[in-house]
Amino acid sequence: MRFNRIVLFILTLSLISLPLCACRQASAAATGTDDRVTETADTKENFVDSLTFLGDSITAHMQQRAKVRPEQIWAAKNRYLNLDSRITYAKIVAPDTGEEETIATVAARLNPRYLVITLGIDYGVYYYRNKPDTFRHYYEKLLSSIEEASPDTVLILQSIFPVGRSSVAITNEMVRNANGIIREIAGARGLAFVDQTPVLADDAGFLRPEYCYSNDGIHLTASAYDAILTHLASYEQEITGDIT
Repeated sequence: MRFNRIVLFILTLSLISLPLCACRQASAAATGTDDRVTETADTKENFVDSLTFLGDSITAHMQQRAKVRPEQIWAAKNRYLNLDSRITYAKIVAPDTGEEETIATVAARLNPRYLVITLGIDYGVYYYRNKPDTFRHYYEKLLSSIEEASPDTVLILQSIFPVGRSSVAITNEMVRNANGIIREIAGARGLAFVDQTPVLADDAGFLRPEYCYSNDGIHLTASAYDAILTHLASYEQEITGDIT
């Protein structure tokens, strides 16, 4: 008799849990979300959260217009970072101290897990348009200094972004040529290259009008940075090597 009561109790609990489970599944279907989707979204958010960004004025403006923490941005005090002969002497504002220090010095101390590098629009694309070897030399000079200072940091080379129709001096042909060099450097060094051109450009190859923040056709809106970060997140498995 006691055994029968135990069996009856277990059956009753099972029957009660079924509608609760069904309700949870129905709710997920109705909202378009479930645990797996939430987990994927959290994973992407966490990956972007682990990135540090080094670059010129376009990277510097992420502090105001991108959904990242200010300390994720490494930029010069005047927001310009020229890709020239003094690139390894150029100083950025260290996020931990607020002091101006060389990139290698900051890298050695903070040892970022991932460093996304976006360089060439302030000085490089235009001035070295007929000197691809010079562009390559200074770009690699910077990479070598960072790798020596912080060998555990994973470098991610991001393409120079397309420019809008209103850009006067810089053309998208110059940008494409420079990006070809950066892609080659990434391949030779075994680094990830993230091409943002398909995300930011219109059918004619220009920066989409909705992504142009200013009349120069170069600087970006908040929505452009959203698109950039989303695209970066899609490279997580390739960059981290996590193919599970």
